[in-house]
This record gives sequence, C-alpha cells and structure tokens, in this order.
Amino acid sequence: KWLEVAGTQACCSITPPSTAMGVACSSNGQVDDTQMVVDVPGKKKALLVGINYLGTGSALNGCINDVVNQKEVLISHYGFEEENILMLNDNENEPKERRPYKRAILDGFKWLYQGAKAGDLLFFQYSGHGSQYQTWSENCDCLCPLECLEQPWPGSVILDVEIHKHFYDRLPKGCKVVAVFDCCHSGTIANLSVKRDLQPEHKPKPKPRYLQPPKDATSGIAKISRGMRREVVSGRYTDHQLWVFSGCQDDQTSADAYCDGQYQGAFTWAMIKALKHDVWHETYVDLLDQIRGNLRGYSQIPALTTTHSSYLDAWYCGQVPSSRSQAAQAAQGRKKALLVGINYRGTRNELRGCINDINNQKVYLMENFGFQASDILMLSEDESKENWPYKKRIIEGFAWLLQDAKEGDQLFLQYSGHGSQMTDKTGTEPSGLSDCICPLDCDQPWPAHIILDTEIHEYVYDKLPNGVKLTALFDCCHSGTVSNLNVSRELQFGSVAAPEQYRATRWMPPPDEVSKPNEVNPSGIAECTTPSSPEFKVSSGFRRAVQGNREYTDKLVWVYSGCQDEQTSADAYEDGQYQGAFSWAFHKAMAEHGWSMKHGPLLVSIRNILRPRYTQIPALSTTNSDNFQRYFLSRKNGLRIVSGGACA
Repeated sequence: KWLEVAGTQACCSITPPSTAMGVACSSNGQVDDTQMVVDVPGKKKALLVGINYLGTGSALNGCINDVVNQKEVLISHYGFEEENILMLNDNENEPKERRPYKRAILDGFKWLYQGAKAGDLLFFQYSGHGSQYQTWSENCDCLCPLECLEQPWPGSVILDVEIHKHFYDRLPKGCKVVAVFDCCHSGTIANLSVKRDLQPEHKPKPKPRYLQPPKDATSGIAKISRGMRREVVSGRYTDHQLWVFSGCQDDQTSADAYCDGQYQGAFTWAMIKALKHDVWHETYVDLLDQIRGNLRGYSQIPALTTTHSSYLDAWYCGQVPSSRSQAAQAAQGRKKALLVGINYRGTRNELRGCINDINNQKVYLMENFGFQASDILMLSEDESKENWPYKKRIIEGFAWLLQDAKEGDQLFLQYSGHGSQMTDKTGTEPSGLSDCICPLDCDQPWPAHIILDTEIHEYVYDKLPNGVKLTALFDCCHSGTVSNLNVSRELQFGSVAAPEQYRATRWMPPPDEVSKPNEVNPSGIAECTTPSSPEFKVSSGFRRAVQGNREYTDKLVWVYSGCQDEQTSADAYEDGQYQGAFSWAFHKAMAEHGWSMKHGPLLVSIRNILRPRYTQIPALSTTNSDNFQRYFLSRKNGLRIVSGGACA
C-alpha cells in the first residue's frame, strides 16, 4: 500500500520503553491517578476514504472493503449515525462527488472538522496507496488520491504538510480525533509526541499495496523523511487529543490481503478482529497489542502515535464499559482457576496463612474478575479429603485447569505453601539443585512426593495452547525463578528489619540424602548469582526448560514469585488474619487501584507495600517484554479523557 521511491529509505523513530509505557507514573513508581479523568460526550463524525484504483495497472482489492467494514463497526458498536459518516471510494457506482480525488478528500477534512467543538469525536480512515515526494530539502510522506496515476505530483497527491494544514491545524482544543492509515509509509504519518512502535517477531508474508511513483517525483537530493507528524514533535499539538494508528513502519509495506472470505487491508482486518474479540471495549495501547498479535504471518508492524503518554490507556473511541461486569467481558473466553494452599497442620513444618491466601484469592477472583465458583478448584486441608493437596491431586488439578482450554481463555494458578530444593539428578542446573514445591505428602520419599521444576513445565507450560492466558502466583520460598520464562523483572532494594509479629518462612529443609548440590557443579548455589555461561540467568529454578531458547515466546504466561532465589517468603499476620506477606501485598495493591492494573506497575506497587516491613523482594517473569504492559487478568478500567485536553 505505498508508492516506493527507488534508492531512498525512510527512517523509523523508536521511542524508548520508558516514554511509551502508556501509563503515567510518579517518582515512586506508582500509577499517577491525576490522569484518570472524565469523558465529556459530544457529536461523532467520520470520514472514510478507500481507493482500489480500479481499472489501472496499480489496482488493489481490499481498500473499499476496509472502509465499508469500518463504517459498519462505527455504527453498530460506537454510536455513530449514518448521516454523520462521509464515504469516499472509487466503486463504479459511486457518484463523482464521492470519488476520492484530492479535492474531495480535502473538502472531506473540512466537512469533518466543521462545527467541531470540545467533547466531539472525529474518526478518519485512509486505505490506499501511500508514497513519498522529494523536495529540495526532505522526503515528504504523502497519500495517493485517485488522480495521482495520471496527473503531475505533488499537485495530485496529499503531502504530510497538507494533512497538517487542512486537518490537524483546524482542530479545536478538546476535540478528540482517531485516525487510521492503512497504507505504506504510515509509521510516522502523524508525527505526534508519543509513539508505540512494535518490532517484528514473525516471518514476512505480505502482499504489498505497492505503486511505483513518477520518476520526476524522486529527483533531487533529499534528507531523511520526518513523515506526516513532522510539525508535532515540537509539541505543537500537545493541547489536542489525537490517536493515529499506522498500518506499518516507515520501511515496510501494508498488505492488501484476503481475510475471512473477502479482500481487505490486513491491518484493518486485524484491528476489527481485535475489537470484536474484546466486545468492542479496548484501550488504545492494548488494541495495538492485539492488532500485532492478529498480524502474525505478515511482515508489517503497526504503530500508534498520540499526544500524551497517558492517552495510550484511554478507551478506544471513548467506549467506556458501563459497569464492572461489562469491563470484565472485554476479555472473552472461559475463566478457570486452580488454588493450592497447604498449612501442613500437625507437623513440625506447620504454617498458618496458606489456606487463607487461597480463600481470599477465590473471593477476589469472583468479585472482581468474573470467575465462577464452579470453575475454581480449591486444594487444601480444609476441603474434603479427595481434594487434599497431595502430589497426585495437584497434578490432576493441572490437567483439570488445562482441559479444553482454547484461545481467549484465562487461566489462574496459585500455590501457597513450602518451597524447597533437592539434588539435581540431571546435571543441568547451574546450582546443582532442583527447585520444587512441597505437596502435603512430602513427608514421604523425595522426589516421588514433591513436584520438581521440570514437572511444572511438563504438566502446565508445555501443554498450554497458544492464545490462552495463564497467570501464576507462587507464594513460597525459592520462587524467584519459579517459571524460567524469557523476560524477568526482579526488583532490588535494601533489607529492612522484620515486623515484630508472627512470621515463619515458607521453606522446607529437604531430607539429608537429597540436600546437597550435584557434584557435577561443585561451586554450588554461588553459581546461581555468578553464572559462567550466558545460557543461564540468575538461577534456573522452575524456568529451566526455556533457558537459552524461545520455546515459550508465543505463549501468554505471567508468573509472580513471592521472593528472590536467595530469600524466603514470609508466612505472616496482616489485617487481622494469618496469610502470606506477598499474597497480602498483592491484594492490597490491586484494591488500591480499583482491581485494574498492568502487570509491570502492579509489581512495583507490591514491592512498595512490602518494602517498609519485609526483606523479601517479589519478581515477575513473562514470555515477552510487551506482556508487562498487559492488564492483570485482562481487567481494564482504562482512562477517561476530559474535554479541552486538560487533566483534571
């Protein structure tokens, strides 16, 4: 979907992750609620331009379908009225005044912003060819109206500066604009202050919307293009509320494809599919993430630009869920949870808070995240004996959790109890020790009655279907690397004295015969913190199966650990009951933020709650760094943007 200029290449400006997190953070790492403001409803208008260049040597197939499909979505799900949607396309039955010539598109911009005021929502989509035109000083990105194939450039194309002049510059303060460009050279088409560029993780499979421009449009010496956002990086539009989706990066092509039984733009198809999957309620940044996932198999990587980083968390097109239950529905699919809590009653290793951990968790899952009691399996000494947490029953619980799981399902696993280590019999652990969790029957011979790290992988991670989300919490000792996933966020800070109240460690000493490191690795545990091989991270633990490879990259797994490898997780007394310090801090952080937090900020909040009173440092591991910015159990409250662009 672009007009390529031979011998030139546009640059792609990548915003560092710290500026593109999509959430406003204060200096202490907590979410800044000053950005969570209230929407003011207003009029909704849309300009939709789709050009297939029918009857030419540069014909496309899917652009008209793009805007027809988008129109149906806007009317059916976002409250747009048909009389407030202007369609410009080159269908042979379309009257001449509605055909997408340059003058008609510029007049369409005027129609779109005419009479607009604070609180209004304007939507613009362009599907067609994109290109660049070289001036004496730079490359200008441009859109390609219908007449550009026959008439001289730049008079027959729409340059980036013209989009600014005829559209962005005319917008009143407080008027919200969503723009979608499903064309090539759209990665910098808005040139706004905040950009979320996503890097490719898949092999190309495009059918590009490609058109060779006239030779006289490529002459001269040009600087690198600054794209259609060229005036905005200076902060020119910081008082505006603009969100611009781009179908691809500057050096890529947007595919004209065949999807779901019809020709359409791959990006537009992926966008509508993502919105439909989330019941038409989605935040901008999460919508971008879902689009990227839907585009696997294509080489194009979409981008999102906006005027304020906090706007990344606003609801798409202002579609705010009307209730907590409606927000929970934004993540379709079945929800199941396996909760294991073991107090080891009547033994020398007795704990007091583990069963309370999972009882509390069950309440929170049902009240705040839409889980049903019938889809939660509880294994503890308080349950009937067939559900006591012996090793065999826990492994059966793993199978129950994964049974019939399919894309879109949300699974939750919590283990609260003792953790330990035993001699590694395989010679593959850098410490010479294998991590394990301790079922109720662990007083019998090891390893037959414990669950090793390798067994967690075998029974859970290895069998997890792609597209199924799994969130796991391990409130036990030696849980810092309990998952061994690709990306780990382990936050460090200094030790502080423990509170003067009950506290026991959730660590069980192994039997003497399996307590020593494997002699294959004589340096023992010290090697965990000073690995000699780049294959190994701080420690292998339950994450060992994915060390040095990308086996789980395509899986959606988040694993919270109560402490680092060299630490202990506290069994404590908080808020009038015995419970795990980590589990207590976890729920306290969620409650303070309305039960809607992204995984990364949630970890920071848990750390801040634990820090004054406990030495343990929680960790979070996941399969992809982007996953830190997904919402815990997909519960998205989102942000509401105030009229006028101010943050109330």
